[in-house]
Amino acid sequence: MHRLSRVGAALALAAAAARAEGLSPTAPAPLGPDTPRGAVARYLEAAHDGHYTTAAEYLNLRQLPRAARMERGPELARQLDAVLDRALVIDLQHLSDQPAGDPNDRLPPLRDAVGTIQTASGPVEILLERVPQSTGPPVWKFATTTVAAIPLLYEEYGWGPLGALLPAPFFEFRFLGVRLWQWLGLGILLAVAWLLSRLLRRLAVHAARRLLSARGGADPRFAEEAVAPLQLAIGIIVFATGVRFLALALPAERVVDRALGALAIVMVTWLLLRMLDVLAARVERELDSHRRAREVVPFGRRSLKIFVGLIAFIAALQNFGFNVTGILAGLGVGGLAVALAAQKTVENLFGSVSLIADQPVRVGDVCRFGETVGTVEDIGLRSTRLRTLDRTLVTIPNAQFSTLALENLSRRDRIPVRTTLTLPPATTGERVREVLDALHRMAAGQAKVEPTSVRARFVRMTAQALEIELFAYVLTRQWDEFVDIREQILLGALDVVGRDAALR
Repeated sequence: MHRLSRVGAALALAAAAARAEGLSPTAPAPLGPDTPRGAVARYLEAAHDGHYTTAAEYLNLRQLPRAARMERGPELARQLDAVLDRALVIDLQHLSDQPAGDPNDRLPPLRDAVGTIQTASGPVEILLERVPQSTGPPVWKFATTTVAAIPLLYEEYGWGPLGALLPAPFFEFRFLGVRLWQWLGLGILLAVAWLLSRLLRRLAVHAARRLLSARGGADPRFAEEAVAPLQLAIGIIVFATGVRFLALALPAERVVDRALGALAIVMVTWLLLRMLDVLAARVERELDSHRRAREVVPFGRRSLKIFVGLIAFIAALQNFGFNVTGILAGLGVGGLAVALAAQKTVENLFGSVSLIADQPVRVGDVCRFGETVGTVEDIGLRSTRLRTLDRTLVTIPNAQFSTLALENLSRRDRIPVRTTLTLPPATTGERVREVLDALHRMAAGQAKVEPTSVRARFVRMTAQALEIELFAYVLTRQWDEFVDIREQILLGALDVVGRDAALR
């Protein structure tokens, strides 16, 4: 059952009962002190509003002298409010709404249990008892044994010296179950945690660098990338240490604990993701000579990041009290529907796996796909991005890209130069032989031109011109270098054939 805060439960129950009786929500709660639930609800409501004189009416003060009850009663009500705030969450739904109390609680008649508080000297049970009145029906109050234990409980769970130093409004004003002095303490603690994390992060990074330098071969980038996560970790530790002194109410303390747990998960995940980036960069450098294996690193890094993110998400859900087992079971039941809905995503994922495994293209390669030529900039889990010659960015789903006929222009070991020269139709055969021989010597003498591949052939004779074809392989994979060498070959060909010829 959902556990409500003490004050919220009292107000919600009062409003629900008022609506059931046909009253307005602002009308007095119909719950009376003649039932355990009504007595506790009225006490909590009065204590929440700071009306400790009214709240004292629900304490059985018979063990106190009558003259001391008016002074001592409100103080005991205030102390009990502080103790219950810190040590016991009361679920009003578990308290009896019968005038005779719960007959099945194994307690003596006319006694009911509210809960048990664990103390350094042992458990203390918070009890209610039915007290007869001189006028009117008997009412339920906190038992005399509980009232007698309030001072000792307050010593352990009370405000300590702050209760005597700070004015009463600092304890009476509450927002979201947190008192005014606690809000001020949270603000100061946040500022202190931030300042200390800024000051101590340099020491933490220095210690990390010393530790990494002591271990031979450790990457110094680990310490640099860990700066921000370490600062967050220091802030979390400082805040978690200081918040224990603020004596928050149990519901507020649970919220803070879960928030700190979520931040700790974020910090660990952040640190792991940064470490994965450093490790991936190091592996890429070590595999620089094994390009095929190097291309697998980005895909592996992204897959590990997704896995770490999923684990962190599950841990965060568990931290906030969700039933992760039930959620995972629900995902298993709905797995078929998810698979059908994510069919394209799964298809693209397998496409990326095939691109990484077969490696028809790699990051940095120039390739032709369809009628387009571009440079591969990234092969992701869903799509591949290519930069075209027009400097536009083309994104193609991997399922489609892996099925295209890809021409990898970067993997050719040499690039051909082809050109056709024309001579006037009146050119003699001897002149043609001279041109062919000169073209061959010129092309073979160029840098990075494979001499055995050079061919200069007289290929066609028409009434308009004599055609000579020049062909050679340039031993380079770099397009810019090829363009420079091709230019030198073409300029040399112009010098050979003279002004009376043309290239086409």
